[in-house]
Amino acid sequence: MRITANQKQEIANATLVKLDALANRRQVWQRDFYDKSNKALYALLSDCLGMYYEIKGSSAEKVVLEGIKANLEGRGIKVQTSTPVLTLIVKYVFNAERRRASAYSRALRVAAKESISVGNFAEWVIKVGGIEEVASTKGITDETIKKRSQLDNKVAEVKQLLVNQLQHPLSLVPKTALAHPADSAEYTLLIGKMLASGQTQVLSVVPGSSGAMIEQAIRKIAQELLNKVEEHVKAQAELAAQAAITEAANQAFFKEMA
Repeated sequence: MRITANQKQEIANATLVKLDALANRRQVWQRDFYDKSNKALYALLSDCLGMYYEIKGSSAEKVVLEGIKANLEGRGIKVQTSTPVLTLIVKYVFNAERRRASAYSRALRVAAKESISVGNFAEWVIKVGGIEEVASTKGITDETIKKRSQLDNKVAEVKQLLVNQLQHPLSLVPKTALAHPADSAEYTLLIGKMLASGQTQVLSVVPGSSGAMIEQAIRKIAQELLNKVEEHVKAQAELAAQAAITEAANQAFFKEMA
């Protein structure tokens, strides 16, 4: 059903109200949680993705985008005719400097290309490795999907290994004033210095280690274990190839002798 110009304008106005609400949430995040909570950032970005799905392809898209551009220009933010829809949304909500806005919009474009739902956006970003990692990709290949699956499986293994390791910890770090009784996280992080001998000097507990920080550390362990397996398989393949070459050379030599 076709809608009138007035109806399109009403939709545009309602969309700008939603974007203003998102921008207000961004201000709260930037004031209270910036550099502290990826969870809050991912929630904002997932809602930006939701606004994109709502705007893109709608009968009022042109009018909505004109309203967004007019608002941005009124704030002194430069936009071009060719500026992508997601970049317009990010600039509207985050009022961000160019580099950060570009990273956010690139990440959201990858999400839209892969039809990531609003509800699954945060989990998807975490699995990929963060906004910058998503922004640097051009999409998911079959090989990427395979590697992610391997990493997810290895993460589960590492978590179980950590549980088993509780019976035989590498060491016990003395109680410190940095760790508060209120810190009820199951795990925490430590900062240490690597020595030339390969040993590590544990220097401090990291207070307030968030679940996201712990999860990232576990994924780092899992990835390193996968790398070690890959190196071993590659080394074995090289040895087998060298043995085959040597065998072929030996056979050729003895054939010539005969």
